[in-house]
Amino acid sequence: MVGSIFFDLAKAFDSVNHSLLINKLLYYGITGKAKFLIESYLANRFQRVQLDSTILKVKTTSAWSKVNHGVPQGSVLGSLPFLLYINDLPNALTHNATPILCADDTSIIISGQNVLRFQEDLNATFGNISNWFQANSLSLNISKTHFMQFSSKNTNYYYIYMYPMKIIVFLK
Repeated sequence: MVGSIFFDLAKAFDSVNHSLLINKLLYYGITGKAKFLIESYLANRFQRVQLDSTILKVKTTSAWSKVNHGVPQGSVLGSLPFLLYINDLPNALTHNATPILCADDTSIIISGQNVLRFQEDLNATFGNISNWFQANSLSLNISKTHFMQFSSKNTNYYYIYMYPMKIIVFLK
């Protein structure tokens, strides 16, 4: 049996913890100018909110606040810090689970010899990944996380780690 869990992370790029990312860089052996480049890319970033509504007749701006979490999106370098951040996720997997990591789209392919073992491995993998997400300040959006089983049987739901997970039958 083979199946895949397609994880959806809520605000993944905005949730990257800068200090944890820098520690991971050191763990991977990224030092010197490469580490400095990524640190300077994240350092001294500020944000504020500006509201200008003609309908509500409101024009206001918040104070500037320092950004300690998140990586910039929409740039050439934007995905690199996030990929470095999740690069150790495969360490949380069981022996028969294979990750597919592409920026914030994370999928895990799981295989098993029989239904019972497959279900056990599926639950263990989901639990390990959920713990890893939590330890790394990432939030799983369970309502947008899906499971697909690659078989000829027609089952509508699997219970993965106590959550009813809808099985995708058709992809558009």
